Amino acid sequence: MTALLRPKSIAVVGASPRPGSFGANLATAIQSLGYPGAVHLVNPRYDRIGTAPCHPEVSSIPGGVDCAAFAISDTLIVDAMEAAASAGVKGAVLFGRAYGETDAGRPRMEAVRAIARDAGMAICGANCMGFLNLPDRLQMSGMPFRDLPAPSGVALISHSGSSWSGLVGNRRQMGFDYAVSAGQELATGLADYIRHFLEQTDVRVIACVLETVRDPAAFIEAAELARSRGVPIIALKLGRTEASKTFAISHSGALSGSRAAYDAMFARLGVISVRSLDELLDTAELLAMTRPMTAPGIALGTDSGGERQLIVDLAADRGLPFATLQPQTLAAVGAHLDPGMEPSNPLDYWGDGGDVMAPVLTEMARDPGVGVVVMATNLPPDRNFSEMSAAAIRKVHQATDKPVVVMGNIATTLSPGIAAELRGRGIAVLMGTETGLSALHHLRHYHFGRQTAQPAQALPLPEASQTLLNAAPQDSLRSLDGFRLLQSVGIACAPFVDVRTPGDIAAFAARHGLPVALKIDDPAIAHKSDQGGVVLNIKTLAEACSALALLRKRHPDAPIIAQAMAEGVELILGMTTDPDFGPLVTLGFGGIFTEIFRDTTALVPPFSQAEALQALQSLKGYPLLTGARGREPVDLEALCALIARFSAVAAGTRGRIAELEINPVLAGPNGALAVDCITLRQAKAVTHD
Repeated sequence: MTALLRPKSIAVVGASPRPGSFGANLATAIQSLGYPGAVHLVNPRYDRIGTAPCHPEVSSIPGGVDCAAFAISDTLIVDAMEAAASAGVKGAVLFGRAYGETDAGRPRMEAVRAIARDAGMAICGANCMGFLNLPDRLQMSGMPFRDLPAPSGVALISHSGSSWSGLVGNRRQMGFDYAVSAGQELATGLADYIRHFLEQTDVRVIACVLETVRDPAAFIEAAELARSRGVPIIALKLGRTEASKTFAISHSGALSGSRAAYDAMFARLGVISVRSLDELLDTAELLAMTRPMTAPGIALGTDSGGERQLIVDLAADRGLPFATLQPQTLAAVGAHLDPGMEPSNPLDYWGDGGDVMAPVLTEMARDPGVGVVVMATNLPPDRNFSEMSAAAIRKVHQATDKPVVVMGNIATTLSPGIAAELRGRGIAVLMGTETGLSALHHLRHYHFGRQTAQPAQALPLPEASQTLLNAAPQDSLRSLDGFRLLQSVGIACAPFVDVRTPGDIAAFAARHGLPVALKIDDPAIAHKSDQGGVVLNIKTLAEACSALALLRKRHPDAPIIAQAMAEGVELILGMTTDPDFGPLVTLGFGGIFTEIFRDTTALVPPFSQAEALQALQSLKGYPLLTGARGREPVDLEALCALIARFSAVAAGTRGRIAELEINPVLAGPNGALAVDCITLRQAKAVTHD
């Protein structure tokens, strides 16, 4: 990785004397920032290019080179890579796509990957824009930038070349210490870059634009290393709305897919998930500040009552609270305000035109519960008030050791000159209300919102359930067998029985009472209610006989079960298997309208009861569990215990069960019960391990 990203010598394979050609641009770009290493030109057509000697091949370069940059066509890349590997080159940059096949019919990508593997070579690409290394003044790109800002403590890894170019070319004075356009990751992947930045550089933040995670296990290991070292990873996942095509049976499968899996894994690993490139930049700028955030509170002052209302609304959408200021802070702030202006947080400090910006924001910064102080304003160029605001925030910055931020409410209004001057002093300048508030939320959550997860263990199935799973004639189990499986691991289920005759129902009712429900139990019919396969609240044996006859008529060949009726709040609890990250638990409010309301969240199992409670609290319907509108509160401890145990089973059956769903779980004052379930056995020839 050092030979690739921090080489002491470079060979430009395919160097050209033709102005404007890729080979010429690449050789010029490498030296454009003052790169101090040796740069060697390679092209068998020329003895010299300009004043520099040109070598016929990499192996003819005296002393060898660390890194080779290939400005050649795909048809030549395999032979050139083999020659570079034979010459001991350990780093390579492939700008082309390595598309097509060799003369022997082997895919070029596969051939290049094998060469790199056998030679222990790191590769940037193929199909990439190259990389930047500002500390070593190296611009490895055939489409170079003429002007780049100083390093800012942030590293960038991008699968999108266009996004890489746009981010690197930002005009907010954020120079990426290292910016890698990773391309197809033929040999060197996301996790390799993250580990290198953590172990070999001084970067404080790692920003990623991801199309996919090609090596999930390596990414998880690298993200855990980053968390242990206190280096935040910010991720913009592209293609988030594409649902996994393998999820087809359960409600929870329809609610999951790639978006839920990535969100859940990012949350587990402490990776900050953003939704846009602008949000990524605002978040990276905040997290790269050198002043530590030592308290969770955010104090914000603005010169507009209307924009204060907008800020409060948008902050509420993001779950971003503002600090509750101490009485003495409010009194000190109020002493500077004009009559009729109330001290508060957020604060509108603009009254009759007196400049009180610096005094009130300084008083807010002194509050022990405040960790960051924000001035929210518009800073249009060529306006005296913009200069007044900038002067005020400079005074605040000098008066405190806490992070100080300016949040522009309209990105296109911010004066580039004022923003640059403030950033030069270490004051972050956020480019818009929505992205700025999102960035503040991420900053606060990274430092104070994450809770250390309690240890949770996977729970394998007991031997009896393993036997049941193996003996099932189909991949999808009957609900009857699913209930038995759940019971074997300690998950309470509403009483049930297989029924064939009215006498079976009578015997069941004698043990468990009335009312009861009758349900068809055909694994091929996942959503029984939609097919007229469920009759609820049967109060007499006569009604039971009629219901049994009706179900027999509608579904002549389907087995039928009877189940005791239960009451409570309906939730859905499902496990699906993500093709990248394995088991994924979906939790939400359930019933027949689950897919319509979609009040769900996803988690990576196993997890604790405390994490189960946090997940429930994140749902819009959570008040239904705590006594909203006169309801009796449910037994949250029992419900969370059931959810946590389910997650343990989901983790413990990895490779054996592809989908497992309880819909609904009924939660009431006296506990929680599984009332219906779907179980899809993993195909025996396929495992995720």
